[in-house]
Amino acid sequence: MSQLVIETDAIKKAVLYFFAIAGIAIIGCVMGMNIVDHYSNLQAQQTVAPVVATPTPAPAPTVAQALYPTVIEFTVLSTTIANGHYTVYTTTGQTVYMPDFYSWNSLLPQNTYSATITGAEANGALDASTVNLISLHYPTAIGQLNSYPVYYYYNGMYYQYDGHSSTQVAQKEVTGQRVIEGQPPNVIIE
Repeated sequence: MSQLVIETDAIKKAVLYFFAIAGIAIIGCVMGMNIVDHYSNLQAQQTVAPVVATPTPAPAPTVAQALYPTVIEFTVLSTTIANGHYTVYTTTGQTVYMPDFYSWNSLLPQNTYSATITGAEANGALDASTVNLISLHYPTAIGQLNSYPVYYYYNGMYYQYDGHSSTQVAQKEVTGQRVIEGQPPNVIIE
């Protein structure tokens, strides 16, 4: 009988040499591909014409600058003390800073006031200097607010404000009416 002897040590060495050579070949191919890719990217970047940056003009401000002082009319939504300011939030979304505690404390929700605005803060809040009551929030018999007309006395003349514009009126028309001293909103001089 014949005996077959298989040397496993020789087979193990051959398999290890095969994988070692294959691994070195794979690593060499990957390195070669990376080198070729790197130099092809450099050539592509060198062929691109340089772009000269032209200065862009500064954008124009989107918010028109208001001239101060100006008079606004607002209806109070709520009041609070925020960041050290006596703050009023209006039904139109404006934030108004009151000048002192007493003018802030006299404001009631749903009442309509006029205010002289002396400036605006960086956060968009308006700085008020004087505040005048225009109308109280109380329903009439038919369910509407009884708020207009409102009468003003300004620069020696009387004005009637109807909620949209102010027109000059004679003194006899304001007799017996509550008259607010100060500039009326939306003055139209006729």
